[in-house]
Amino acid sequence: MKTAAEIANHPKARLHRELVERLRASGSAKGAELSWIRFQLNPRLWKLIVTYGLGLSEKQSLLNKVAFPDFNTAEVDAALRAGNNLHKLHELACGRASIAKDSAGRYKSGAKGLKIIQHAAVSRAPSQSQETTRGRGSAEFRS
Repeated sequence: MKTAAEIANHPKARLHRELVERLRASGSAKGAELSWIRFQLNPRLWKLIVTYGLGLSEKQSLLNKVAFPDFNTAEVDAALRAGNNLHKLHELACGRASIAKDSAGRYKSGAKGLKIIQHAAVSRAPSQSQETTRGRGSAEFRS
């Protein structure tokens, strides 16, 4: 099993940290989207990005969200430093997860960085206009 230091110093984890730092330096989420064009102009950096599969637009949008999170900014930064993977970082940034803490309030270590807890999905009851009877809508809403 790898130690926390080995996980945090993995080349892919270091690349995540470097890219998030550069995206944040752009100043905004819109500037971060434009930063990817500048990254392509740096052949050495772009080759590294492509090598680790971060050249795809889906991965770039995940990194943009990690750089400018909606929720849990401190937790996202802590998980980024610990070497958590990109999908877990994105879940934290969107507010769909949080980091487990011990009784003293310290973050718990997991097998691959910090221990991430997924929040239960909130199910919504359908609104009255969406309720259907045998798939044809209720009598009051049919025309």
